Amino acid sequence: MSKFTLRAVMTFGLLMMLWVNAFSQNSSLSGKVVDNKGEVLLGATIIIKGSPISTATNQNGEYKISQVPLGKTTVTVNMIGYNSMDLPIQIVSGANVLNFTLNSSTSDLEEVVVIGYGVAKKKQITGSISSVGPKEFNTGVVSSPDQLLAGKVAGLTVNRSGGDPTAASTIQLRGPSSLTASSAPLYVIDGVVGANIELVAPDDIVSMDVMKDASSTAIYGSRAANGVIFVTTKRGKAGKPVLAYSGYAAIERVANRVNVLSAAEHKQFLADNGLTVAASETGFDTDWQDEITRTGVSHNHNLSLTGGSEGTRYNASVNYFNNQGIVKRSDLERVVARVGIDQNAFDDRLKLALNVANSMNKSNHVDYGIFNGAARYLPTSPVRSDDAAYAAYDGYFQVPGRTNYFNPVAMLNQRDEERNNNTLLASLKADLTIFKGLTWTNVISYQQNQFDKKYYMHRTDFDSKALGRGFAERSNLKNIDKIFESYVNYNVTKNLHSFDAMAGYSYQKTKNNDGVVASSVGFMSDDLGGNNLNLGTLPDGYNPYSTYPYILESLLISVYGRVGYNYDEKYLLSASVRRDGSSKFGKNNRWATFPSVSGAWRISRESFMQDQDLFSELKLRAGYGISGNQNIDPYRQIIIFGPQNGQFLYNGNWMNAYGVNQNENPDLKWESTSMFNAGLDFELWRGRLGGSIEYYNKETKDLLYEYDVPSPPYQFNRLLANGASMSNKGVEITLNAMVYRNSNFSYNTTVNFARNVNKVGSLSSNIENIGVSERYEGSIGLDGWTGQTAAIVLPGQALGTFYVANYIGYDATAKKTIYQKPSGELVTQDQISAPDDYMVMGHALPKFTYGWNNSFQYKNWDLNFFLRGMYGNQIFNATRADLSRLQQANVTNISKDAVEEGIFETPLIASSRFIEDGSFLRLDNATLGYSFNVKESKYFKNARLYVSGQNLFTITKYSGVDPEVSLSGLAPGVDNRNYYPKTRSFLLGVKLAF
Repeated sequence: MSKFTLRAVMTFGLLMMLWVNAFSQNSSLSGKVVDNKGEVLLGATIIIKGSPISTATNQNGEYKISQVPLGKTTVTVNMIGYNSMDLPIQIVSGANVLNFTLNSSTSDLEEVVVIGYGVAKKKQITGSISSVGPKEFNTGVVSSPDQLLAGKVAGLTVNRSGGDPTAASTIQLRGPSSLTASSAPLYVIDGVVGANIELVAPDDIVSMDVMKDASSTAIYGSRAANGVIFVTTKRGKAGKPVLAYSGYAAIERVANRVNVLSAAEHKQFLADNGLTVAASETGFDTDWQDEITRTGVSHNHNLSLTGGSEGTRYNASVNYFNNQGIVKRSDLERVVARVGIDQNAFDDRLKLALNVANSMNKSNHVDYGIFNGAARYLPTSPVRSDDAAYAAYDGYFQVPGRTNYFNPVAMLNQRDEERNNNTLLASLKADLTIFKGLTWTNVISYQQNQFDKKYYMHRTDFDSKALGRGFAERSNLKNIDKIFESYVNYNVTKNLHSFDAMAGYSYQKTKNNDGVVASSVGFMSDDLGGNNLNLGTLPDGYNPYSTYPYILESLLISVYGRVGYNYDEKYLLSASVRRDGSSKFGKNNRWATFPSVSGAWRISRESFMQDQDLFSELKLRAGYGISGNQNIDPYRQIIIFGPQNGQFLYNGNWMNAYGVNQNENPDLKWESTSMFNAGLDFELWRGRLGGSIEYYNKETKDLLYEYDVPSPPYQFNRLLANGASMSNKGVEITLNAMVYRNSNFSYNTTVNFARNVNKVGSLSSNIENIGVSERYEGSIGLDGWTGQTAAIVLPGQALGTFYVANYIGYDATAKKTIYQKPSGELVTQDQISAPDDYMVMGHALPKFTYGWNNSFQYKNWDLNFFLRGMYGNQIFNATRADLSRLQQANVTNISKDAVEEGIFETPLIASSRFIEDGSFLRLDNATLGYSFNVKESKYFKNARLYVSGQNLFTITKYSGVDPEVSLSGLAPGVDNRNYYPKTRSFLLGVKLAF
């Protein structure tokens, strides 16, 4: 045997001896895992940290691990529905015992939820309230905090139709419930009622609680028919100061384009069909959509500082947001600064909270007519021309005499619109504990909004309003809102009985439109734009204040109260009432009362539920309440005189003509919404699966509607009156599941579903002999479509009912489209009389909406993706109708879809031919992040890096730019040629805390 072989054998033998010795010193570890009630837990995972050694508990909650290495180690135990636990242990030779007691992770039942003028634990809620926190918020380029909720709350529709960074979202909760008044919810920010949502940066939000049913919202009375959204922001905490930074940079691109012919395709179509264009309009290759769009670059930065002592705490933050639109010359720049101080005094019996927030917005807007122009303008035409004939248009190529045919690039560059919006909110809150259980709260708030708009059309603008002289308009308006709230809360618990009561008083004074709107023409130069109206030269008879606003002042005074009782957190009752008096309404209806009552039964607290392991929470609740809608301008109840169109010559001077512009209605009152809501909240397998099921019946009456009236006896031909009605009935389901979790990996998912059925009731007013049987809405202003509408407001039908001609098909031989009358007769387009021959052909409101959120965690990595969509809605595609003029392809571009369709008859009526399925499924956002291990860091408390994509794909049959069109107003679901393209964004972000 060689020395090398002998040495190898000895080494191997020595290693074997050491391994056997180590193995022989291994010891066992055993024990039991129970919950905080002492009940055994089956399937809990026990892991020796840092090793592959693991096991699970049996049906008795017992476990045993053999061959555990000696020495110090850490043992981890995990169980779905419970908080994980790490315990250090010194493993000695022989048997080691280690028992675990796990606390349920269903702590959301103990979470505090904001309710009207107070807070309550989630398990004590008797109404329908959904809470969304930062972990559930939508990620991406968010220009307004309401977009954080899109698709996250069942029954809440947050719609931002298009990618315009300057456009606001439209929000509906449980369907539309008004014909003329605003459908926007009431925002309550840190206790300030009616605060502007733009005063809050998304990074400063702790939670958003959505009150959905009237039993919850009735405490806010006349402003709560459309729901209430509570926004809670970050506050200072006692301890060392925490400096945090979060920010991202993003790029945005056009997600989809109007599918029109390119220059080559257009030339080929003309050649194939014997059409020619004017010599000046050919010879070029222009992509008009490319000419007006770009890749937008956006960035967001948020810096915050919190800290303080037990007696004094502070928070301060500043947010800078710059969103560059994908359409050139459109953008939004915003700075939001917030400061808060919390001070305790008199042995913590008095708590003071001072908050000051300021939002400064600067935005540049574009004329939405550019989108129609970019689709219709011939792709063979130039953007500019050196021909002297176009010098008057600053060299931009234009075609005089052609209706609604404007060069979109010229329109983009020759119209300037800048808006500046500065909003300030200051509030002081004082909580005084008079004695244990009784707290008196006073809130004073002041909100001021300063709005400044500068609009200018260049002297070379093709529009006759400005050509050769320029046109400028300047608006400067101020809105002020002052609120005083004073209320007391009383809570007492004795044995198993708990009682709470609240009573308060509110005073709100609002003053809007305090400012001036003026215009001017006749400028010698475009250099100053709309900054100096005095440079214009006004022609005789021109009224620079024709749109002069009048100040709108209103006063709302309220008293309100609520009582609640619960027995052993098992049986819960709550009732509230609010009495509102508003100056907005007629002298006969200044005051109204809004009551509510609700109750809940926590079945899981019953004794017969204690021996089962399926339900850890089961609560049945029901409620009924009445709330109102006063979202109209003041003075709608009185007679108003104002300027009439034009002026008249009197004694050689031009005088404004005045007359009645509005009739008096002393009976004008609130819209009133009553709602019954029933819900079931549940958690199974100790929180592994949970959720809620809701049913509601929402009836709105005394709807405000503007009626045509005879003149005389009325002095004006329109009258705002109450009387119409509407209903919404629906079901909402929310499910959340903790699918899997161990020490390294977890997967959670949440699904929400909402179905709402809307129906218009009566359209008659509460004034004798005034009413309508139906009303046509959704005017379609295509060339040749005189007086055409797409929708009807009709009792028994939903808002957004499409009422158009029934399209049957196309006769290629006769080159005629064929339609069917309500009688069944088949006719051609010229034989259809609108709207007498129209029929109900579709609905804009969806049958249901849904959202699906998925969150994965693997060690330091996290992945989240969110899908949402709607089903069963239709869209009237007026854009496709406008681009289906094959016979006019020599004067306007056409769509590829129209070429494939091959219908050589110009559409001149609204028909079902252009009604399409608007259902869609969208991957709304996906985020991948990595959290760095900073436990050993001297400077960082946490650090996270992430990448995110927004609007990554959309599955839909809709042929237009995007199926998510506006669902607001009396004619929702109409895609009418002026659609700012939806964006697709990608961003890189970072979150740091020091």
